[in-house]
Amino acid sequence: MKTWKSNLEETKERYINWWNHKGIILNMWEHFQEGVQPHADITPPVPAKDLSQKWFDPQWRAEYLDWYVAHSSLMADILPVANTQLGPGSLAAILGGVFEGGEDTIWIHPAPDFSDEIIFNPEHPNWILHKELLKACKAKANGHYYVGMPDLMEGLDVLAALKGTDRVLLDTVMQPEILEQQMQQINDIYFKVFDELYDIIREGDEMAFCYFSSWAPGKMSKLQSDISTMISQDDYRRFVQPFIREQCQKIDYTLYHLDGVGAMHHLPALLEIEELNAIQWTPGVGEPQGGSPKWYDLYKKILAGGKSVMACWVTLDELKPLLDNIGADGVHLEMDFHNEKEVEQAMRIVEEYTGSSTSTTINESQQDVASATGQECICIKEEQPQEEDKLKPLYEAIVAGKLEPAVEVTKQAIADGAVPQEIINNYMIKAMGEVGQRFQDGKAFVPQLLMAGRAMKGALELLKPLLAGSASTTIGKIVIGTVKGDLHDIGKNLVASMLEGCGFEVINIGIDVTCDKFVEAVKENHADILCMSALLTTTMTYMKDVIQALEEAGIREQVKVMIGGAPVSQGFADEIGADGYSDNANTAVAVAKELIGNKK
Repeated sequence: MKTWKSNLEETKERYINWWNHKGIILNMWEHFQEGVQPHADITPPVPAKDLSQKWFDPQWRAEYLDWYVAHSSLMADILPVANTQLGPGSLAAILGGVFEGGEDTIWIHPAPDFSDEIIFNPEHPNWILHKELLKACKAKANGHYYVGMPDLMEGLDVLAALKGTDRVLLDTVMQPEILEQQMQQINDIYFKVFDELYDIIREGDEMAFCYFSSWAPGKMSKLQSDISTMISQDDYRRFVQPFIREQCQKIDYTLYHLDGVGAMHHLPALLEIEELNAIQWTPGVGEPQGGSPKWYDLYKKILAGGKSVMACWVTLDELKPLLDNIGADGVHLEMDFHNEKEVEQAMRIVEEYTGSSTSTTINESQQDVASATGQECICIKEEQPQEEDKLKPLYEAIVAGKLEPAVEVTKQAIADGAVPQEIINNYMIKAMGEVGQRFQDGKAFVPQLLMAGRAMKGALELLKPLLAGSASTTIGKIVIGTVKGDLHDIGKNLVASMLEGCGFEVINIGIDVTCDKFVEAVKENHADILCMSALLTTTMTYMKDVIQALEEAGIREQVKVMIGGAPVSQGFADEIGADGYSDNANTAVAVAKELIGNKK
């Protein structure tokens, strides 16, 4: 390659060492242009006329990326690579998901009328778009830089994008054999898609990957299962680990993207995959980033387990303490650089560690690794109402997430003349409260919450006609939705299920909800509480706009506002004037009850 990067061969050598658990890589996830001397005299394309052209016009994107790489810093181990991503998990779009271009990313919506049969259509326009984009970028690169492999993703994350997270999580309980078949189907298609795209972008045998702008001397991929934060260790070993292992066996160099503190309990299963080369750590929103001392022990366990480490968003002041604590072999640093002066400072620090041995550091953590790789067994103690009566099986059915028994017991209770409100208060609400507590204690996971909510709703539907016109039917009315610009709904749906299961009437108005829609729903339903959710820091600020809209509509004093979501905090709630804040589905019930009490 006649690359624009002067020290590319040195960078490639360091990458080879890193894949073999030696040495340091000094890189960054995204390029910066501030103060950079261009590598070529390339003018930017005419601004995109709309978001569709910005993301889905192969020629326009090829011209833009050509300009972008030419004006980006390529110091240290920063790679010359064109980021051709078509959204996170674009394999789902190839399999029928729907693309939507946003300002900063691409959303992939579930496939319309998705069936459980997963079929690869070589004529699908989203598959053709992938190939045309890579070919256009490859032609424009002309050997000056790599064309990165898009972030295809795999497994449960792709299936969740195709048919929705809730349905996938329920499948772990309701149709596990079919789910296993689907995982294998997705893996088989993944290899076909990967190999064809690899043949377009490869330079000899080597290639680059868009995510984290990484490189390898052969086929490489970033693997993940972000949905695994919501499932147990046993389910991970059944529905995720075997398929990740197959990818590691068929792809020369593999890096696993471990995302969020909720995924840390799956580290032992990852370390069991001998062929996996490296693990990247993403702490998640609301946590200190990759250079924090909070993660030193995690890095040591990964290194001692024979895997290389990638730490992201490390700052200059964190660099030296990090290397002092975890050593300098098998460490990939995705730094938070803003200009080339900062790169030079980091390079001088890293030079101090070149060739250093970290055997002592690793040996010190062997005991921790033995603990980390041990199988973890969770035993759930069944706690039930003390009284022995005919409705105890209803409580048990909801806790166990069994719809049919819950419905049958409720039908019999109605026939026997049981009081509907007593059934709800003494059995349904208590059962959902028990499941919520287990979830909070780490003894149950999202599939169990969803199954319990499903059983409770099935039984509740039988009672609703009998409660019509009763003032004691519900504790209060709640409107809930995810704010404009945010398409995440799993957390919001869990909160809605818990609230409904504990006696509230819940009106779930979905995702990407505007101010006007929130205000309209509050008015139409005479809501006691408005619940807003956001998963992105870029969308959470919209909550303040909604509160302002309530004030302008003259109904702010009539409704309590509760907010939640990963980036949200009590401080943020206070700042925007919300009445309450919840950080999980179980505490949301307590907060809502308190707000209802204050309102009345």
